[in-house]
Amino acid sequence: MTVQQDIKESSSFGAGNLIIRDATEGDRAAIRGLLHGSLRRNYDGDHVAQADRILDAHLAGGKDPVGHFSKTQHVYVAEYGGEVVGVMNIAEKRQRTMKISPLIVNPDFRGSNGAGSALLEKSVEAARERGIRQLYGTVAEPSSWIETFYLNRGWTCGSQSNSQYRPGVVEHAIYYTIDEAEAAETTPNRLKFEEYTSPRYDELEAFLTFRMDVFVDGIDAGFVRSLVAGHERRASRSVESKYKELYLGFESGVLSSVVAFGPKKGGSVKLMPLSAVSGSALSETLGFAQRWAAGRTHKLYTHQHVDPAVVSAFQSKMWTLEGLLPEAYGKGKVAVQWGWLVGESTHLGRNTDRLKAYTERFLTFVQDRGWDQFEEARSLAMAVGGEAGELLAELQWLTEPEVVERLQSDGEFRARLSFEAADILNYLIRLARYCDFDLIEAADKKLAVNIDRFPVEEVYGLKGKEYRAEERVKGGADGPSQ
Repeated sequence: MTVQQDIKESSSFGAGNLIIRDATEGDRAAIRGLLHGSLRRNYDGDHVAQADRILDAHLAGGKDPVGHFSKTQHVYVAEYGGEVVGVMNIAEKRQRTMKISPLIVNPDFRGSNGAGSALLEKSVEAARERGIRQLYGTVAEPSSWIETFYLNRGWTCGSQSNSQYRPGVVEHAIYYTIDEAEAAETTPNRLKFEEYTSPRYDELEAFLTFRMDVFVDGIDAGFVRSLVAGHERRASRSVESKYKELYLGFESGVLSSVVAFGPKKGGSVKLMPLSAVSGSALSETLGFAQRWAAGRTHKLYTHQHVDPAVVSAFQSKMWTLEGLLPEAYGKGKVAVQWGWLVGESTHLGRNTDRLKAYTERFLTFVQDRGWDQFEEARSLAMAVGGEAGELLAELQWLTEPEVVERLQSDGEFRARLSFEAADILNYLIRLARYCDFDLIEAADKKLAVNIDRFPVEEVYGLKGKEYRAEERVKGGADGPSQ
């Protein structure tokens, strides 16, 4: 299909009267509104100008007059009941990749009519038609629901970058590899895992000495014997004995992966060796390791060589690249450390302090407007109290069952509570800055005090008044504030 043919065609997705179609000049105002309304929260720049640029390129036959990597640009809109409720721009690159920049759905229509899913499906359809091998894009970390939207549809979270499009905002790279995604849909788990036993020694030695030297020097029969000896010490359960739990993965009776679990001080577990014959086999082995970890450890980590299939396997299982290890395992070779926290299902907040990032953004917002020159401790403290009063006013005449019911059924009520709580946080941040103390450090110190003053065995299950009553019986003062 040529670019000119594609621009003239429309396609329908979803139920009802939702339509995904090519953008037209008549959509300009709606596209401007969607980009400006959504992107201004987490991205700097002129988003109206961005809307005009991508639409102009699309209307000019898809040719990008300023992009040196881009071949074509196409803009699609989601129309529901005659109203434009979503927009997507896709930029085809010279490397047979395609960037989605951006995909936006009107907040009033998110999750209600499938507009976002339909636009994303359109991007995959367009990518296949053009022979694209990978789709990619970025998501701002504060928009956590958007990343979840992609992850739930088979996308993978890759790298993270701080302050890339706005100071203090972390950006996540996401991607969808067309061929690998199709293979994953049709290929169920094929490996069968079993604990190592001595009759498997020859297979194990041949496998590791052939495969591990890709990034590790010194892999020989002596290494394998030491590994097996560690497995034989597993009954000790002593970290100082450096024991291993060694497992082999077989596909149709053929050894296809090896993984050894080595517990470390602090409770983490290192996977070494960890080796597989393919990216898919490695992905299955990582899944097995994650299941093994449940109830045994809080973290898994491993060191691996740099290879596209290896990187894709780790990222698809939500592991995070934690560091580079040049020549740590071999002369002229680079290894990397991957880590996974048990229960981790998203990279959101994995390597960043979201409160710290938000604090930087918020204080910049205040300073840019010159509001910091009016600050004084008493006024800021009173503002905290005032905002707390507004939060209380939302709950004043409601019973607890009524509050719970409204939180579940009334989105506007929940939003008002969240905004009042946010106002309290904002004034606390300003007060902490004015008084020159670290809010989180202070809270952490106060928590340490409270840990000592409220022993679990004395206060468990007691409300504040009940605890203070017991303290008076013992002759003590009222319990301290928390």
